[in-house]
Order: sequence, then C-alpha cells, then structure tokens
Amino acid sequence: MNTNDSPTLLTIRGTLVPKTLDAAKAVHNDTAGSPQGIAAARALGDLSHKVYKPVAKAGGSEDGELMFLDYWQTPQGIGQFFSNANVQEQAGKMFSKRDAAIWMRAAGAFSFDLPAAIGSHDRWLGIVRGPVKSPEAAIEAFRSLQAGLVDARRRGQLSHSIYFRIPMPGEKFPPEMFGLDIWCDAEGMQEHYKELKGLDGAFAGKPAMSVWEQAGPGWSEW
Repeated sequence: MNTNDSPTLLTIRGTLVPKTLDAAKAVHNDTAGSPQGIAAARALGDLSHKVYKPVAKAGGSEDGELMFLDYWQTPQGIGQFFSNANVQEQAGKMFSKRDAAIWMRAAGAFSFDLPAAIGSHDRWLGIVRGPVKSPEAAIEAFRSLQAGLVDARRRGQLSHSIYFRIPMPGEKFPPEMFGLDIWCDAEGMQEHYKELKGLDGAFAGKPAMSVWEQAGPGWSEW
C-alpha cells in the first residue's frame, strides 16, 4: 500500500519505435489505449493516463520521445499489470527503450493545485528529477517556492507537487525525487524558471530537467 494513502504516480519515458507521432498514436490507441487495454488497467486501479510529447527546444528532452503519466491506486496494481506478458509485448511495439518509475507523493511537502482560468486549455509540464541528500532536506528546500506562488500563478502555473521514488521488490537506490509542475502558459513557465533560486540544497547531484506538452488530439486518455 502507498505509505501516505494518496494515489501512486507512474512515469514512463521512452524512445519511440514508430517514426512519427501519428504512427505512435495509432500503436498506442490499438494497444494500451484500446477499450480492452483501458478496462484491464482500470480493473487493477489505473485512475488516469495522460500522454505528453517533448518540447525539445526547452532542453532536457529530445524529439522521438514520449512520456506517460498515470495515477494508480496502489503500486501493487502497477506490478500486476506490467507483469503480464501481453502488456510487455505491447510496450515493445511503442518504445525501443524506456524508463519506468513509481513515485509516492511527498507527505508534508508544499504543493498546490489551482483551477485554470476560462479559455486556458493548453498544458505544459515542467519536470525536475534527481537524487536528493535526504527526503527531509528536499521537502524543506522546495518549501521556499511558496514565497513565489503569486508570481508563479500570474505566469500560468496551475499545480506543483513533489514525489519520492518507491523501490520495487529487489530494487535498491539512493533517495530520488520527482518534481512535477503543470502550466497553462509556456512563456510564463520559461520566464519563471529562469528566476527560480533556492533549490541547491535539495539535490545530491545535478538534477535532470525537461519540459513537455500535451501530445495533441486523438490520443486515447482517461
């Protein structure tokens, strides 16, 4: 069971086998995004599935990649779903290589989720990921973002949350953090990140940062 009883975040970032985004969409909608695939995932606790493409010009990601963000009820449901041989075969049709990780929300960390203004339909993700000195130090460092909340909101930020990686059975690794911001204004996001300071104490090494946008219409999501 997730240790803080909130939904578990699954991230899958991979390099596409299909040569175009439209071809990838067709493969996705015929496999994981098919009615049968959706029903199987939901039966094991998959609450939400979103698809994002890279904003390569912003740095940190490359053309030909894709990212899935799913929220599940429990890590156990994720393990059951992806242990299925058919699911693994379908994933091989989509990605030549992929990085999948499971995350729990950081209990006690500063976060927010604000409604979008009418007409603000576009969505961008700002992601930071890396090893941390300790979960407690990372939570405290990211709490400093609270002081800039008014400016962040004015520039189009909708939400901010941080997560820590959940090891699967047999896995061992240093504490790792995943920071997820959702924006409705790409220019405002870039402006805000250029001014962002005070997070040096969070990480034990250089974090990886990347920017993503909604993959576009026609993708099977839920």
